Amino acid sequence: MRDRPLHPAHAERPGDDVFAARSFLAAHKAGTLQFDENHVPWRFVVDHRDGRLCGPVMVAAIFASQHVLHLPEETDDPHAMRLLLSPEQLDDDPPIADRWRIYHGEPQDVRWAAFWIDFAKWAGVVVDGDALMGAHPFAGEEASILRELNADAASLRRLCVEVGGMRDVEEPLAVGVDPLGVDVRARFDIVRLPFAEEATSAAEARERLGGLLGGRGT
Repeated sequence: MRDRPLHPAHAERPGDDVFAARSFLAAHKAGTLQFDENHVPWRFVVDHRDGRLCGPVMVAAIFASQHVLHLPEETDDPHAMRLLLSPEQLDDDPPIADRWRIYHGEPQDVRWAAFWIDFAKWAGVVVDGDALMGAHPFAGEEASILRELNADAASLRRLCVEVGGMRDVEEPLAVGVDPLGVDVRARFDIVRLPFAEEATSAAEARERLGGLLGGRGT
């Protein structure tokens, strides 16, 4: 039983805790990674093949005995998310590294790891990791959707202000689209443009984007 109500910003579908938790997770690409006694800032991306969280890490993080990711940061706020993770070491420069660089720039650490989500605790709800992970259903069409979005910089900038809550974004660049929304790289951060309903195909993603753009489509 939830001991506090869902945060209204993430309760797009009242009563659906899993959808709300997935939306919250999808809206974050940075947090605090706790491994053993260490607590370090960590930026990550999602592997479209299976939903693992991937990014560069300190060597010590790979061999630690326990891993907890705090989103958006380590705090006692019950509406922050804590994820218990299981690590998997990747090659020195895996394909996912290119996606990470598109989102975040050049990494400081050179070791790469993928983390499976065992479970998450958020807003008094415990969510199984399998419910938060999975293959991207239209990953093969992501690039074409991003090209369409980035071709209209003025509309993308307006979405960052009106939907993403940014005051001003000089040179927005859409870098990712998934079933729950769009990630836009701004000068200092990643702006999330969430969908009100999940998109299970590229056509549905374009429909959701059309709604955000006032019915004009991408």
